[in-house]
Amino acid sequence: MNKMHPSLVLAVSVLLASCAQPPFGNTQALTAEAHRFGVSRGLLLRAESAGYFPRIRHGQTAFCTHQSAFSYIPRLQCFDTSAIEGRLQQQARFRRSVRNAVRSSPTSSSTG
Repeated sequence: MNKMHPSLVLAVSVLLASCAQPPFGNTQALTAEAHRFGVSRGLLLRAESAGYFPRIRHGQTAFCTHQSAFSYIPRLQCFDTSAIEGRLQQQARFRRSVRNAVRSSPTSSSTG
C-alpha cells in the first residue's frame, strides 16, 4: 500500500529538480527576465549575485534586498537602477582595493 509507482517518483524528482534550477542557467530565461524588468542582462546578473532581487515598484524597476541591521526583523531596502549601478560599482572598487592591499602587503611568514 505504501509503495509508490516508479514513474510517479521519477516525475516528482524531475519536477523538483527543474524547480531547483536557477533561471540564469538558461540564456533565454535570463534575457526574458532582463527584458521584463527593462534592464541589461549584465546588470541583472551583477545585482542578483550581490544579493539584490528585481521587482517593479510604482511602475519602475527597483533592486531590493533584506537588511537586518540592529534588528531581528529584516527591512526591505530598494534602489532604482541608477542607484544599484552605483552601489555595484562602489562594491567592485572596494573589492579591488582590498585585493590590491592584500597582494601588496608583506606575508606573515616573511616577517618571522
